[in-house]
Amino acid sequence: MPRIDLNNVSLNYELNGDGLPVVFINGLTMDLNGWYYQVPPFSQRYRVLRYDCRGQGQSDKPDMDYTQEMHADDLNRLMDRIGFDRSHIIGLSNGGMIAQHFALEYPQKVGALVLVDTCSYIDTLLELILKAWIKATEVGGSELRYDVALPVLFAESFVRKNLESILGMREINIRNNPPKPIINLARGCLKHDINNRISEITAPSLIMVGEEDILVPQKYSKVLHEKIKNSTLVTMKDCGHVPPIEKPEEFNEIVLNFLRPQDSLLG
Repeated sequence: MPRIDLNNVSLNYELNGDGLPVVFINGLTMDLNGWYYQVPPFSQRYRVLRYDCRGQGQSDKPDMDYTQEMHADDLNRLMDRIGFDRSHIIGLSNGGMIAQHFALEYPQKVGALVLVDTCSYIDTLLELILKAWIKATEVGGSELRYDVALPVLFAESFVRKNLESILGMREINIRNNPPKPIINLARGCLKHDINNRISEITAPSLIMVGEEDILVPQKYSKVLHEKIKNSTLVTMKDCGHVPPIEKPEEFNEIVLNFLRPQDSLLG
């Protein structure tokens, strides 16, 4: 996969398909392969950009807190370098937080916005969960962090049917997420709070949430929907925190149907 030097950081990225641009932004412990099920259908219509944020996957992992503002600036420079003047932006969880910051700081570069199982601020319970992940990583490394996080990521039915596969992904996830970068990513996530600015987002927005999301419950998506005036809220039944993996066909259909009427925004 290609890498691109953005002066102070080198990011790993992948481009697929032809057409209007779409960007996928990873969740906290994802890499760009987490969007595997989205590449075939989206690349039939769009030029799909997936990338690892700093601290993730095969991108550089400088030792610092990775703030959402920093990630948004990285995406801005990445889009400039590969020639994306304006793009639909799709972000999951921490990636959805980055997408919000990007939409506020670079509104001229956003067509439509898709925010998946994410929030506009870190409330008390989510703060405690993130701090527990940090402590687990400090004490037991990436292995313990994975085991602590796993129970809140997927719907119960998905875990029951796919437990062997999920445990098989454990080693890959641990290998791709060394302890210090994960701690830095989580600490940056803890600083996320743009609840008083979220109503400034004007891009047509699709807000999606898994009905059984334990990590970022539905209340956060309802806040986003209330504050972003030009928004649609979709709740996916029998789904947890990761709809692109848990229910890829349903997720893809919903998002593609939302984006098509917004393609004219990209020129």
